[in-house]
This record gives sequence, C-alpha cells and structure tokens, in this order.
Amino acid sequence: MFILSKLFTFLFLPPGVFVVFILIGIVFLLINKRKIGIAILSLTAVLIYLLSIEPVKNRILLPLENAFPYPSEAELDCKAIVVLGGGEIFHSPAEGMKAAVKPQVAKRLYTAFKIWKKVKKPIVVSGGKVFNENVEAESSAMKRFLISLGIPNKEIIEESKSKNTFQNGIFTYKILNKKGIKKICLVTSAYHMPRSYRIFKSIGFSVIPVPADYRVNRGSYSWSSYFPRMEDLYDSFLGIHEYVGIAYFELIQKRNLLKWRAREDSNLRPTD
Repeated sequence: MFILSKLFTFLFLPPGVFVVFILIGIVFLLINKRKIGIAILSLTAVLIYLLSIEPVKNRILLPLENAFPYPSEAELDCKAIVVLGGGEIFHSPAEGMKAAVKPQVAKRLYTAFKIWKKVKKPIVVSGGKVFNENVEAESSAMKRFLISLGIPNKEIIEESKSKNTFQNGIFTYKILNKKGIKKICLVTSAYHMPRSYRIFKSIGFSVIPVPADYRVNRGSYSWSSYFPRMEDLYDSFLGIHEYVGIAYFELIQKRNLLKWRAREDSNLRPTD
C-alpha cells in the first residue's frame, strides 16, 4: 500500500501528472488527432501556469494553514512535544557527510525548540527511512539539529521506523503509550496539520496543534504575483497532496486505524 500511494503521488499529482498529459497529447498528435492533442497540451500549459502563481497557490493553501491557529503560551499544556519529519538530504558536507534535515523540517524543529524552552517536556522526533534502508533515518538528523540548538540529548526521543504520516502516528503512539503520555504538542507544517491532527487524534492522542513553516504571504498582491514561479508550483503541489491525503485518510485509513486501535486495546486488557 505504501508503494502504491507513492506511485499515485508521482503519476497523478503535479508535476508527474503534467508529464503524463504532455505524453498523451504527443501521442494524439502522432496519430493525427491534432485537435485533441493541441487541446490536451494547451490545458496542461494553463494548469501549470495557474498552479505556479501566488493567488492560486494561496487559495489552495490558506484553508489548510488557517485550520488551526497558533497557540498561546497558556495553551501549551502538553506532556510531550512531537515533531514530524518531512525529508532529509543525504551525505551533506555541512553535517560531515551525514544526513541533514530539509528546510521545512528545520522550521518545524525550531518551532519545537521554542516550545521546549517554555514547557521543558521531552521531544519525539518522528521520521524513518522512506525508500533506502542503507541511509540514516531522518530522526537522527532531526535529533542532531535539536542538539545543535542546545537541547540535551536525554530530552530527545527518536522514532525511526515511520515512512509516512500515518506511521508517524502509530509508532509515536507505541513509544509514548508505554510512558503513559497521551497529551502532546504536535508540531508540523501548517499546511500538513489538518491531516496530521486527524491521524494523531484518531490514534488516541489528546492533540495541541502547533503549526510551523507557514507558506502563504498574507499581504496584498502585486503585478509580480501573477508571474509563474517554481516555489508557488511546489506549494500548490503540497496543498493538493494534503487534500488527497485527507480524503484517503477519511475513506480508507481511518477505518484501518480503528481496527488497529481495537487490537491494541485488547492486547492491553488484563487477562483473568
């Protein structure tokens, strides 16, 4: 299922879907279906343009980013801080050829650091090896980043088995449940929070959402906002990916999660 979900992402979400459309358009041109081919290629160009401009990107991301307000200090009443991974850069020269966290993860970790200074609760860094088992788990790179900020090693707990957000929740639950911790401050990118909150809440956590890595500029638009930019296309992809992920969770994963929780609860019941 994990491989199928990744293949879906690569083929049916931007930019992969654009490649598919272009290839289909070329095929129609080659078989002398000129009007259909031109229509498909033109539609592809329009979609690329729209998803690459700031106003459209903002319309996609804003509902996700505004779903949970940034909490006040008084609301940070949690027993542990959970930070979700989001990618690493292998063999980084800046890390002595060890893995480094990607910029969006660094923003999440810095937010967790600010929370830790206020609440002084343990931090769980959640992220494993997605495709290559011969590389360093993302949680290790995340832990190094937090230590470089001054957080003691003993305050950081690694969850290094997960490959996606769903598994982030399950494996983190297994770690914290043994410690009797159910109330967490969940730190992830603001656009990613609606799906993450659903997963962690359904697993059984009491969740205080702490959004990080905001991507929408909430100021006014200028004429340059309507020029296509790669960063806006990437942000549009992130938003579309989240909407698809939320739908997939509600339709399929949530049911599987309820079954998993039922099994876990039955294993925890005392036997006669």
